[in-house]
Amino acid sequence: MIPTTNLMLILGWIPFLQPAGSLGNFWWLLMVPLILGISVAYRATHDASIEQFWKRVFLFDLKSTLAMGSLAVAMYLFVYWVIPILQTN
Repeated sequence: MIPTTNLMLILGWIPFLQPAGSLGNFWWLLMVPLILGISVAYRATHDASIEQFWKRVFLFDLKSTLAMGSLAVAMYLFVYWVIPILQTN
């Protein structure tokens, strides 16, 4: 049984004003299925043959996920390390 507090939070969720409501701090994990879907669609429209289709899809997915993760780490370091150093000087 769902407690009424959690039920009210789910029912009162407005997607455009409160994105990824019930996922809390794990909303960024939605990136993985999104990139997988994009890579399947991209490979389906750009590959001439079906040979090695899934291998190329997963390589594209892996590269894209690593790129997005690297950008997130770079932005974190920039915001929390570089900007405070620049503000003190």
